Amino acid sequence: MTAGGLRGVFDGSWRQAGIALDGDNAQGSGARDALLALFFDLAAWRPWLQEALSLLDEAEQARVRRKHRPGDRDELALAYALHRLVLGSVLGQDPTEVALEREASGRPYLPGDPLHTSLSHADGFAAVAVSGLGAIGIDLELTTRAAEMPAIADHVWHPDEARALAALPEAEQAIALLQLWVRKEALLKAAGIGLSREMHSFMAPADQALPLPLADGGDGVVRAIARMLDVGPAWLAALASVDGSGPRVAWLHPLEQ
Repeated sequence: MTAGGLRGVFDGSWRQAGIALDGDNAQGSGARDALLALFFDLAAWRPWLQEALSLLDEAEQARVRRKHRPGDRDELALAYALHRLVLGSVLGQDPTEVALEREASGRPYLPGDPLHTSLSHADGFAAVAVSGLGAIGIDLELTTRAAEMPAIADHVWHPDEARALAALPEAEQAIALLQLWVRKEALLKAAGIGLSREMHSFMAPADQALPLPLADGGDGVVRAIARMLDVGPAWLAALASVDGSGPRVAWLHPLEQ
């Protein structure tokens, strides 16, 4: 049993993170206009799993059911519910009433609303990004995945990036490859093309305005900045956004009001 419902616990964590920018108005324009990158340890939110499931629409519930492993189903349900809670808080709406849909590539979007959003979930954790100023993408990976990177390096780095990283010691090179991976994932998500563009076909230097990659191999007109986020030693995270301002980065932990 839990002392409070999911919505109340989430509201407490939202306020504790200082995201309510307009005084007492937790759903003020300050939150809508901010560039947000929010992170969740899904295990900490598991006591509210049944309530989380009740927040999902039919399409989300169907995607959850398609997962074969019970643990994967639970994590996806929690990630979807927390995504809805974030969007509901920003928009000032009940999370079940947020009109959240997905493109064929899987990119979430809000029909008819200028708010942009992105979701990443991996290994029991989730990341949600929100921007009112243009396309956005977020990616999150465990740093232990760096050990896998050398074996797939040619699928990740552009030839120019390979030359730049070739002289690095093996461990540093593996981390640099994983940093490239999360930045490129974030850019592909912001572009809304998923993995239809090979990572090695474009470059992703940090903190530079880059044309968003197109599925046909070209460069888009819209430019975005891919930046690494400091989310602790266990994770590497990147945010790609059209908005050049610095994001608000926070971990949201369950907190009773």
